[in-house]
Amino acid sequence: MMIADDEDGERIGIQYLLNKLGFEFNIIEAEDGKEALRKLEECAVDILMTDVRMPFIDGLELSEIVRNRFPDTEIIFFSGYDDFSYVKQALSIQAVDYILKPVNPEEFKKVIDLVIARIERKKTVELHDRQLRKVLEPYIITRLLSQIPYEKLRNTYRESELEFLKLYKRMILLEFEEDFFGKTVEDIQELNNKIAENGLALSCDMVDLNPAQGILLFTDEGKSTSYYREAADAIHILIEKEYQVSCFLAVSGLIETPDDIGSVYQETEAYFEERFFHKDIFVYPIESDDRAVNVNSENITRAFNEIEEDIKFCDVFSLKKNVEIILDKCRNNEFQSYIYTRFICGNLIKILYHALPEDQDEIADKIEELYRVNHFSEIEQSLLDLMGRVVRVLDSQQDSPKHMIAIIEKYIRDHYMEVLSLDVLAEKVFLTPHYLSSIFSQEKGIGLNKYIKKVRMDKAEQLLTTTNMKIGDICEAVGYTNLSYFCKTFRNEYGVTPEKYREK
Repeated sequence: MMIADDEDGERIGIQYLLNKLGFEFNIIEAEDGKEALRKLEECAVDILMTDVRMPFIDGLELSEIVRNRFPDTEIIFFSGYDDFSYVKQALSIQAVDYILKPVNPEEFKKVIDLVIARIERKKTVELHDRQLRKVLEPYIITRLLSQIPYEKLRNTYRESELEFLKLYKRMILLEFEEDFFGKTVEDIQELNNKIAENGLALSCDMVDLNPAQGILLFTDEGKSTSYYREAADAIHILIEKEYQVSCFLAVSGLIETPDDIGSVYQETEAYFEERFFHKDIFVYPIESDDRAVNVNSENITRAFNEIEEDIKFCDVFSLKKNVEIILDKCRNNEFQSYIYTRFICGNLIKILYHALPEDQDEIADKIEELYRVNHFSEIEQSLLDLMGRVVRVLDSQQDSPKHMIAIIEKYIRDHYMEVLSLDVLAEKVFLTPHYLSSIFSQEKGIGLNKYIKKVRMDKAEQLLTTTNMKIGDICEAVGYTNLSYFCKTFRNEYGVTPEKYREK
């Protein structure tokens, strides 16, 4: 609530009465109409309670301006001038009521209760409308994309229900090789949240058209095609990194009117026909430098994975090397896109903070800072400072049992096909076999031999489901020399023999 009155005592009195009657408002005060208008521009209010007679801009003039600029604001006049002409003028601009000074508490309470009831009814209606739009708008979009003419929709829906279509200027189609929506993510809103979390501020609406396809409809005006292609590149690498699946994206031409949406969709979807010839290109239509960009994307994804491994295993030397690989590509503008470069650096920040679990609340501010700076050198320095913090933490952890166990885990995963005795593993971290066995069980909650067996069985399961290798070859590939023993171990782990598992 804003209380606008040129007398301090009146403003204090109104607040006292509000408190006494049990009303809890955030109060903004204004000494005259001019100050009230300035403060309203800074912070809109639900209720304006204003005196009629004030300097600079009186209450009636203020209310006319407010009614035009902030039509949802409820207005209450209070004044010592019992003049019907004021009352009539107040009602003409839809004031809720006209309260005379001195204020009668009962009358005052009645008016405030009435205003609150109106606001709550209005918010209930707005909530209902929003929920209805949330269901109706995707349905309307889907009908347009199904080549239902816009003119036919105009005969079915109110003009106000179709108004949102006029905002759309471009679209990006997302297509997956397998079901994604409803399987990997619940729906496209979950993907939208993930995109926002990663610092990609996209002004668009999203609809999942089927389990393998979604559409982004953009409302930005004046953005170039290259802007949308950069956004598509960033979305591709995000999906690949977060969900380990490939996503193909197609950027549309300009949408002039809602009539164009169906035909533009068909044209954009047709770009995916080129996928048959280009398995390593993810953004369409193809441009001359697309192949190089996508090769860079693959290299970056690999570098990100290696940095995560470096942090897990406290490998400071490899961490510095991999971070420098990414910084060097950004420094040399290999991505030819400032949006994509910032996105890459934002992902690097999130990965580096894996080593700083107590400082997770800094991530959002760090990424926001990333999008405020004007030159890459500032981003580079910030990342180097962050890496310095990470290096100090990793250095302090190198002699900890946790670090030694991490080294053993990595060695087992890299050498599961070899002989892995307790003596061999203990030698890698300069511990006695007994002590290594003891701390491994404490840290991992599983014995060392059981962990080795699990790694080998997981790899065997992967080879059975993704390759045509013979069972005997898989047995040797995962470190077993006796086929019968391998099959028995696999059956104990998965409940069926390797042959039956592959058939299933």
